Amino acid sequence: MKVKTLYGWTESKMDDRINHFINDPRIEVIHIQYASPVFFFSAMVTYKEKKEML
Repeated sequence: MKVKTLYGWTESKMDDRINHFINDPRIEVIHIQYASPVFFFSAMVTYKEKKEML
C-alpha cells in the first residue's frame, strides 16, 4: 500500500486534484481521508498499484 497527499486552496481545485489522481487506471483506491485546516484543504489517498496484465 502507498499514500498520496494532495492539497488545494479551494474546494474546486481540491476536487480536480483528487479526481485526476484517482482516475489513473494503474491504481486502486483503498481509502480517502479529508481535512480542512484553516487556510487550505488536504486529503490523503491510500492506494495500491495494480499489477500489470501481460
